[in-house]
Amino acid sequence: MAAADRTVQLQQDAYDLLVKEAARRGVEPEALADELLRADLAAAERRDQEAALDALAEFRAGLPPADAVALVREGRAELEARHA
Repeated sequence: MAAADRTVQLQQDAYDLLVKEAARRGVEPEALADELLRADLAAAERRDQEAALDALAEFRAGLPPADAVALVREGRAELEARHA
């Protein structure tokens, strides 16, 4: 996928901080902005995934216990009864 240039509007104080930090790191402000955006978005995605897993764990905790072996036996018995 080809890269596309986009414009991001920053408040002047935020832009000044970006330029200062980019200079400290020895990179262009655009490169630093790209790096920071990617890192923040990746962290947000991880937080979303963790929240979904937490919600799933909470949901599963409310379910009654299940005996997987018994469920398989019941399913097999149903299938055998259908084809008998």
